[in-house]
Amino acid sequence: AVGRLGASKAKQDGEEGGKVSEGFKSLQRRFLAVFWLFKLADWLHGPYFYEVYASKMVNGKPMSQEIIARMFLCGFASSMLFGTFAGSLVDQMGRKAG
Repeated sequence: AVGRLGASKAKQDGEEGGKVSEGFKSLQRRFLAVFWLFKLADWLHGPYFYEVYASKMVNGKPMSQEIIARMFLCGFASSMLFGTFAGSLVDQMGRKAG
């Protein structure tokens, strides 16, 4: 998607054949390197959260795997719901507001 965005931007700017500038390619490579590094870090912390959840006691008993699975599901669902709106909210009220 980022590559297509760059190509369409290049066409709008009048570059021949929709070629992407070297500056954009460099920015794209740096962005994607950091993006995937953070994705990997996010993926690696999952097993540690499982251990944290499994060590908690509910009514004197350790949490069942069903409860832990529901907690993971709630975490992913809340990220999906709130993350969808957080970016546009920040753009409206913060960074791009002026």
